[in-house]
Amino acid sequence: MLIVSQNRKCLLNMERAGTVFLSSLYGGHEEGKPVKVLASFPLAEDVTESLGEYESEARAMEVLEEIVQEYGMYFRTEGSAHKAAFAFARPKVYRMPEK
Repeated sequence: MLIVSQNRKCLLNMERAGTVFLSSLYGGHEEGKPVKVLASFPLAEDVTESLGEYESEARAMEVLEEIVQEYGMYFRTEGSAHKAAFAFARPKVYRMPEK
C-alpha cells in the first residue's frame, strides 16, 4: 500500500517501511503541540519521515486506524454454480488527512 503524506510531498511504500507510529517527542503529552505520525525504515538507523501532524493524540490514533482499515480491505465475490468464490487484495493508496 502507498501512503501519501499530509503535505503531498512524500509517497511511502508500506511494503518497505519498518513501522508507522506516533511521536511523543512532538507533543502527545503536552497541551497545544501537534502529534506527528512518523514512518521508520528498517535498514536505515534513526531515519524517519513525517507523514502528518494532528491536533491531538486521539486524532493521530484515528488516522492510524484508518490506515489499518484501508490496508485490510479486499474485494470478494460470492460463488455461483458456474463460478468459484474468490477474494483478492486491491491496489491501495491512503492519503493522510489535512486535519
